[in-house]
Amino acid sequence: MTYSKRKIMTVSIFAFSLAILVAFTLDQNLSLFFKRPELEGIWLKARAVTNVGLSEHYFLIAILLYFFARWIRPNSLRLREWSRNLFFALLTSGIFVHILKFCFGRQRPHKSPDFNPFVFHPFTFHWDFHSFVSGHTQVLFTVATMLSLALPKGKWLFFILAAFFAFTRVIIHDHFLSDVIAGAVVGYTGTLTAICWTELWQSRRANVPKIS
Repeated sequence: MTYSKRKIMTVSIFAFSLAILVAFTLDQNLSLFFKRPELEGIWLKARAVTNVGLSEHYFLIAILLYFFARWIRPNSLRLREWSRNLFFALLTSGIFVHILKFCFGRQRPHKSPDFNPFVFHPFTFHWDFHSFVSGHTQVLFTVATMLSLALPKGKWLFFILAAFFAFTRVIIHDHFLSDVIAGAVVGYTGTLTAICWTELWQSRRANVPKIS
């Protein structure tokens, strides 16, 4: 399957424009809303499930599935291809996320008493200034995109679940809503980009004449 650069660019521009709009309109108010004492129970529940977006879980799954399809079920070519693409999609979109985090240096919501969304310290490796974009969200939407490609009938369920777990990052004040929106688009477009690159590499490899 192939994806046009125009589609990837269009989705990216729209989503990042939306993230900018949200930064000026909703970020601070939403963070203040979830600071209310009566919502502590929701905060605790969100804190308990938010790490479903950690990348190491899915890298491990991709590696295990690949080895399973390669050596235990060698006829499972589609599973082997899917698990390989999952690994490279996580890697590609993850690299994009960390570049953006480093370049923007946005302060995390909980580091400011009033949840000021416009504190930036670019080009820093400090975790407190890696709010934009959300890495957990990027992972969740990378996985959702890969699952939607394998099981198209369930794509809305996959993306709704990804959005649900991604929103916990806002509830626990590790990210602003705009960070989550940006993380979602990086996960989606990064996955499509990784698949395009993988297909291009395979095509070029197949056309290389063998030396006998």
